[in-house]
Amino acid sequence: MNHDNHYNSSNNNSSRRAVKHNKKYKNFNNKNHNTKRNHYKKGNSTKNHDMLSITKQQVFDFDEMKFSDDIDTSFVENKRKKKSQIVDELAQSFERNTARERKKSKNSHFNVVSVIAFWVIFLVFIGLCGTCFYFFTHPAKVSVVKEEKEVIVLDDNYLFLGDSITEQYDLEKYYPDMNVVNSGIGGNKTSDILNNLKKRVYQYNPSKVFLLIGINDIRSGVKEEEIVQNIEDILSELRKNRPYAELYLESIYPVDENESGSQIGTNERIKSINQTLKEYCQNEKINFINIYDLLLDSESDEVKINTNYTKDGLHLNDAGYEVVTREIMRYIK
Repeated sequence: MNHDNHYNSSNNNSSRRAVKHNKKYKNFNNKNHNTKRNHYKKGNSTKNHDMLSITKQQVFDFDEMKFSDDIDTSFVENKRKKKSQIVDELAQSFERNTARERKKSKNSHFNVVSVIAFWVIFLVFIGLCGTCFYFFTHPAKVSVVKEEKEVIVLDDNYLFLGDSITEQYDLEKYYPDMNVVNSGIGGNKTSDILNNLKKRVYQYNPSKVFLLIGINDIRSGVKEEEIVQNIEDILSELRKNRPYAELYLESIYPVDENESGSQIGTNERIKSINQTLKEYCQNEKINFINIYDLLLDSESDEVKINTNYTKDGLHLNDAGYEVVTREIMRYIK
């Protein structure tokens, strides 16, 4: 009910109560008027008048009370109910908002946790993919146990192997304070050394071996191929039985063909053999020492040994051994 309807209803109710009251009051006044008339007849007008006033006041108050009880207070109840309804609605709205905020906060927390969980799972996935890729592209290394090789440490021990040119080489003079062994024997050929390596080399257990051989084979008419093959076999056996020893092959020295014991064309054969042996050493990683060119007579028109370096056109003198020593010392140091 709106305000205007409520106001009109209240006025109508008030009018009806006023009409009803006026009727009651009119009847009551008529009755009291008759009563007062009777009291005046008895001659007690003043006292009766006072009693009438009191009675009238009391009756009036009583009627007013009745009048008050008859007032329509439904609008008050409606307001009270309306107020209670509003309070309930506010409470319900507050509860809904609180629940909504709680749900929103819970959802927000859930979203944060979800994002963190997603990135953790993503990073773990990337790590696993990277690990798998690494193992597929980098096969596991298999440890292979290699057979340990015996390591032998030797003191420097230099062995010179050859014929009479080596035998006449005063090693202690030219290599003082060094461990040197002279294993040269006059008249030896390549075959003599090849067949006696144990006694000539192995028993000394050298760290370096310097080999000079072949001139006696050439002077004896041994074929060039046989000479080369014997020298190659000597070097091969030395490497096999003394793998830790370093090998050096000296070129065959030049001679003076005009001296006794030499033949025409000897130096040409020597030069050819030296070239073949040089190539072999290069392939087998063996040190080749070219002393042939150092002993040649550069001022002579003939290909021969420098007379200043020889005493008989074949064997060296002190000057010749000095040339050889200087060149060999380059490899020892």
